[in-house]
Amino acid sequence: MTPLTKRILARLPGPRLTWIAAWALVPWLNLAVVGAVDPVDQGGHGPPLGEVLNRTAVTVAIVLALWGGTRIIDDLRRLPPALAPVVEQDEPEVAALFRGVDSTLVPLLLTAASMVVLPIDEALAGDVMGAVIQALTWLILGIPLWTAIWIYLTVQVGLGRLGRGQLTLQAYQGDRSLGLLPVGRLAFTAFWMLLGVVGPLVLTNASDVPGAIVGIVVLVAGVGLFFWSLRRLHRQMIAVRERELDLARGLYMQTYKQVRDQPTLEVLERQAGLLKAAEELERRAERILVWPFDEATFARFVAIASSVTAGIIARLLLEPVGL
Repeated sequence: MTPLTKRILARLPGPRLTWIAAWALVPWLNLAVVGAVDPVDQGGHGPPLGEVLNRTAVTVAIVLALWGGTRIIDDLRRLPPALAPVVEQDEPEVAALFRGVDSTLVPLLLTAASMVVLPIDEALAGDVMGAVIQALTWLILGIPLWTAIWIYLTVQVGLGRLGRGQLTLQAYQGDRSLGLLPVGRLAFTAFWMLLGVVGPLVLTNASDVPGAIVGIVVLVAGVGLFFWSLRRLHRQMIAVRERELDLARGLYMQTYKQVRDQPTLEVLERQAGLLKAAEELERRAERILVWPFDEATFARFVAIASSVTAGIIARLLLEPVGL
């Protein structure tokens, strides 16, 4: 599995870091070209702060997309052997869940679509040169950004296949995560990459209506996919927890039946060991996680996602009044 961006970097001569730096500087080249073509907009005082923040966000997004895509692919390679002890299927069947993650065609098609959609506002305003510059810029920027988004999408679809039962979880063996923490780490790595790539772009690009709309749609869809992909796995983990609780409850019922039938101190003393075992089984079952990540990780996810959402809403509300 090799993403499109890594294939491109591998074919370029020289150190890879040099080309990553060059890729990250494209937004600033765009700003320089726009300033040279239309210097009147800058009023002789340099580019507006909003433009500088936007280019900074795009630079960060490119670096995160290049790093995140490679990191996720590495995690995917480690996932089959990590899941092999906790599922009934073989490693090739685990890897097959994430087929298409290294597609070349889809990111290129999405890049081509962004070259058409995002310059629409310049084209409608009669700024043909601005539209051409925007389209050419997105020819370069779109490849890493859409590759990262495509990787995120295929990861979530793969996790959805896992939850739909294409893999069967083994019986509970004492690990409260049911051995699924690598799945949770993969899901969160993908989500943080998406949030880091798209979130700052939306926050700093509210004046560009097509770009802001595309960014918001991607973010909303990304959050929805995160929960959609894990919901069935969540149900499977709940089912395992309920089965273990049922075992404990069954042992309780057997123990108390003896006590009810023969309510004597001798019988109670004989059943004390079973009661203790039932209590231990119940505590053990209640500790089983119902998501493939711990409670603290989920709390951080909710806090960060809520903060980014609030920032985007505030930005969209304040932009029309020039704040």
